[in-house]
Amino acid sequence: MRARRIIMLTVGASAAVFGLTGCLGVETTPEKSARAEAKASKELEEQQQGLKIGKPNTSIKVETSAIVQDPNGVAAVVRIKNTGSVQAAVPIAITVDDAKGKKLYANDIPGLDPSLTSMAVIEAGQEVDWVNNQILVAGKAAKVAAVVGAATGKAPGALPKITISDVMHDKDEDGFYAQGTIANESDIPQKRLVVTCVARDGDRVIAAGRAVVEKLDPAKTLKKPTKFTVFFIGDPKRADLECVAPPTVLSGATK
Repeated sequence: MRARRIIMLTVGASAAVFGLTGCLGVETTPEKSARAEAKASKELEEQQQGLKIGKPNTSIKVETSAIVQDPNGVAAVVRIKNTGSVQAAVPIAITVDDAKGKKLYANDIPGLDPSLTSMAVIEAGQEVDWVNNQILVAGKAAKVAAVVGAATGKAPGALPKITISDVMHDKDEDGFYAQGTIANESDIPQKRLVVTCVARDGDRVIAAGRAVVEKLDPAKTLKKPTKFTVFFIGDPKRADLECVAPPTVLSGATK
């Protein structure tokens, strides 16, 4: 299967500054560092334990779910809708069965990348696709069931704006793919942005794929556009194509 793919201060001055920032509620650099380390440690622990859904999400609903399979593998597409406020780090559990109801796969395997077990962020009122194209099964996958859990992250009032443009799809010796331009319109550098592309013929999902942009700096700092390539499972040539890339670094959003 082809890999597709994800100063120095005196003691007195220091005390004065610390006391002032503490009174004003300003987070210091050591505090930011400690918070980032704690978050990374929690994410690593969750990866090692595997996904577990506790309380179901009360405002994010599964609209549809679909399976696409071809010689390159299996992709699950789960379309979710947020009827509440913006939410971050939203867990999504899936189970893939064959036509007889036999379980072939579940994304509760320890060590999976967070993007294969959750969505980074979903805006208020947004309806969007989540894709897992790293599904290894023996046999024919027939259906996928999905459950959305309670969000585990904190979302700011304003999210970084990520735009996708100039999307086209074609085929080469490796199969079907889509290419496009992705831009970070915010001031916040992004890491490990997941670009998902889903092809539909009417209401039917006929192809899906994803790609990971490891780093995306603010567009205003770049000299040339950033390109991405998504390889598909399935054939998208007769379909309407929708590509999205939710932001992954949310803090300090200005746009």
